[in-house]
Amino acid sequence: MSAQSPAEQPWELWYWPGMKGRGEYVRLVFEEAGVPYKDMGQSAGLAGIVEWVWKGGNTGFPVRAPPAVRRGDFTLSGTPVLMAYLGRQFGLMPTDPEEAAHVEQLLAVVTDGVGEGRLAFHPKDFYASHKTQVEESAPYIEQYGKQRLPKYMSYWEEVLTKNPHQSGFLVGKDISVADLAVYQYMAAAQQHYRRWYDDVEAPAAKAHQARIAARPRLAAYLASPRCPPWDSDSMM
Repeated sequence: MSAQSPAEQPWELWYWPGMKGRGEYVRLVFEEAGVPYKDMGQSAGLAGIVEWVWKGGNTGFPVRAPPAVRRGDFTLSGTPVLMAYLGRQFGLMPTDPEEAAHVEQLLAVVTDGVGEGRLAFHPKDFYASHKTQVEESAPYIEQYGKQRLPKYMSYWEEVLTKNPHQSGFLVGKDISVADLAVYQYMAAAQQHYRRWYDDVEAPAAKAHQARIAARPRLAAYLASPRCPPWDSDSMM
């Protein structure tokens, strides 16, 4: 039997087991595209992810941190980079170069928003569990909820309402990885900053969130046991 070509080999997602985290952004791309993948955290476990990322298990291009993908000898990491790359592979990026650049701009803004939102839960020690700094984090969580979250949600609102195609998507006429990233940002904000999320007037952004969640493949995934639970430790 001949060896599989790279295009025939399965995609693997390498991310921590049992949590959405940044890996969820990448899962949503596979799920919306209907592309099979192996969620390696479920089979390799925490030790297997550590071994592959940092202890020599990965023999391909070096990976800095999860999430990462592998297919054959090809490896890639970095959430917005992964989303843009897979979006091009799976038809979830605009073919127009300017629209594609705008999608990547939105991926970068989501990355900033998630980073800020996570930091608020870890003001004393960015690398320690939120459970070790619950009291210290309270004012920072409130600050993000009151001051920063409305700015991000208002930005999604502006992008949606100013799309010249009025397609209901963020960029161009069709769904892109930007829609998946902004959906997950909104869902995480609703989960972890609910009291402030509910107060923000962003009808277009909230309607967009609901539409993306209702797409058939995503709705099936979100209702399935393959969908990990929310992390209680931060905006993940």
